[in-house]
Amino acid sequence: MAPAAAPCVADGTAVTGSVSEVPKVTGTHDFTIREYSRTKGIGVGKSILSQHFSVDGRRWHIRFYPDGYSTADGGWIALYAQTLHKPQFLPVSAEFTFQLLGPDGDVRPTRRSDRACKYDTLCNSWGIRRYITRAHLESAALGAIHADSITVCCTVTIHKARRRSLSVNRPGLVKMPPPPLSNHGENAIRFLASGKAPFDVRFEVDGEVFEAHRMVVAAQSAWFEGLLYGHGREAGKDLLLEVGGGIVTAEAFRGVLHFIYTDEIPGEAAKGRGSYDVTLRLLVAADYYLIDRLKLMCACRLGDFIKDSTVGTLMEIAEAYSCKDLEQACRNFAARRGLRLLPNLANIQSAIRKRLTSSGAAAPATRRIMDVASTSGADAE
Repeated sequence: MAPAAAPCVADGTAVTGSVSEVPKVTGTHDFTIREYSRTKGIGVGKSILSQHFSVDGRRWHIRFYPDGYSTADGGWIALYAQTLHKPQFLPVSAEFTFQLLGPDGDVRPTRRSDRACKYDTLCNSWGIRRYITRAHLESAALGAIHADSITVCCTVTIHKARRRSLSVNRPGLVKMPPPPLSNHGENAIRFLASGKAPFDVRFEVDGEVFEAHRMVVAAQSAWFEGLLYGHGREAGKDLLLEVGGGIVTAEAFRGVLHFIYTDEIPGEAAKGRGSYDVTLRLLVAADYYLIDRLKLMCACRLGDFIKDSTVGTLMEIAEAYSCKDLEQACRNFAARRGLRLLPNLANIQSAIRKRLTSSGAAAPATRRIMDVASTSGADAE
């Protein structure tokens, strides 16, 4: 609540005023699309993604659709603001504004959302389907294209939750800084990776041996809990257990250990278009070892690969492994593109088996958790 205005007196009556405002956080990002002429013809519903930018601790992207968001909007340029959803993030309401910038930075057409849109697990991308016609964009009168490039300025304004009370600075009151962020997990992994706590279990997957700490592994997976501490007994020390089952690859198991010790998906599954196979193997491993959080993170990452050529396969994967969010995302994409999905669960086993058995680079015979933890994780694009 803003401070009350100073009272004024009219006809002997005191009149006061105040303003109530919702706290907001705003961020702006300029996205330049070079070689604009080469973007035309990439296809309806296909987009070009900007680098990420941060607003209120969240990563955001701009999506540019040069051939239109859908067939009905094929003559229009579409622009969308998308946020990367993470399980620890709560839904957020945000407004967005798109401005086309001229070569000298002056603002050309401006369009903004008519309301604050809700970004959550069901929808993390909102935008303007009909921002400007392609003919108008390319017209000499507008002058928006310079050196075969266009620049779009996106402003995201996040509506923060209203505070119930505001702190008041009083004379003589000592103001302390906020407490530091927790480094509990960082300290734990650094200590465990140091080797000072002896490894007490070894796992063999595809001929590769991994050393770990049984209590850490069992705490994150009901499957390993039953294996290592089932029937009220602790498995013997220095035991070598084969845990791949012909389903999990050594590469995927390395990713599982990385997640167990760091609570992050490995970097090779979190970035780049080539991470599709890595993420699929990791999802299969997470399902096999009953690690639900890792399975959900992999399903969310696979959602980034939904397109005309993959939506059918990803739909089958979602059904085979009970990934409801991924399944719904595939259905939404197919409905928007007018595609007809014909689920065939019999085909998915052979498709997954083919990807799981694809050859990879040779790896050392034994991996310690120091090797696994040294690969830093990265956020999905």
